[in-house]
Amino acid sequence: MYIAWATIEVTVTSEQDEKKFVKSGLIALAIYLLLVVLPQILVTLNVHRLNGYVNHLASLFERRWRVHGPNYDFYRKGSYVTSQHRVNGFEPEAAFLANLLGVVYLPILIGLTATGQKFWNWTKSRRLDLVLNVFFALTLFGILLLAKTTTGILTAVIAFVLWIIWSKGGMRAFLVTMAVLGILLGVAAYIKVPTVHNLLNQFLFAKGGTDNRLGGTIGLLLTFLTHPIFGVGYGYTSFFTIQNVPEYTTRNYEFQHVYSQFGYPNLSDLLGWFASFGLIVMIPAIFLLVRLVARTYLVRYRLNSMNLSAEQQQWTRGLVASFITMIILAAFSSIFVIQVFLWPYLLMFFFYRKHMIRLEKELK
Repeated sequence: MYIAWATIEVTVTSEQDEKKFVKSGLIALAIYLLLVVLPQILVTLNVHRLNGYVNHLASLFERRWRVHGPNYDFYRKGSYVTSQHRVNGFEPEAAFLANLLGVVYLPILIGLTATGQKFWNWTKSRRLDLVLNVFFALTLFGILLLAKTTTGILTAVIAFVLWIIWSKGGMRAFLVTMAVLGILLGVAAYIKVPTVHNLLNQFLFAKGGTDNRLGGTIGLLLTFLTHPIFGVGYGYTSFFTIQNVPEYTTRNYEFQHVYSQFGYPNLSDLLGWFASFGLIVMIPAIFLLVRLVARTYLVRYRLNSMNLSAEQQQWTRGLVASFITMIILAAFSSIFVIQVFLWPYLLMFFFYRKHMIRLEKELK
């Protein structure tokens, strides 16, 4: 965490640096989507000639779970994608890719498009710039759906609603129209297309195999309630979760052959934090986060009193929208599992924080 903070403190000291930071991140994302995610999507669509390419990249870069028997060997066909037919980038599971794209990258594109600012130097007009960023954002929404995970579908829905809220004028009308058409097409596809019907049932409407998630959530809640002040310590929740998990949720293969033998992971990070650290840590942490959000809104409210150009004001309004969107999506994802202590999440959090601190200094 300290290294991520120090990296931002040293390298991002001006608005020009902020734009370079965001541009480099989005360019890297575009390359990643083209070289890694797109081939994975094609493999899930049965373009088997790419299996070797996808498997080779996965053997070099894919993060892997510790395997507990053949039923949990996601890599038996070379990679998670060719084994599970779900897109995961280089993450252990599809849900983690959904978190990465939805929490780290999508908010900045929502902020850029909601304010309609000119961002890319090589585009000829503001309109072309907007079209490019909207296409980029819609691509991420499409990947969130194609990842075939509950987290991705719900993240896409919440992010799209926030996109509409932040946008104005013609952009908002365009997004509302897309939302209405998307709902109508989705309902029609759910009724008429068996693949879509099965997909939505499997990962949203009639999701099965949720006993362990329910049991783990209840176990973490009871762990917190029995150790509310100091918690049980980071990394020590497994023992208490197994003690508190309801018996009726343990009648499944995964609990009996994996969790009961190797440990119960935190299947709800939010409750896991409360159970691990207790109120003595979580209350100050939540207070600091709420205070930062409040300071962000205050800076946004006082923009007109600052000696900033229209372009600078648009940039700040866009970052405010991006930051709030990131916080909301991260809070939602933490109900399930999100690895917020990884570099991408920390770098973006400290990036937004540094921008607000810089503006506060200018206000003084």
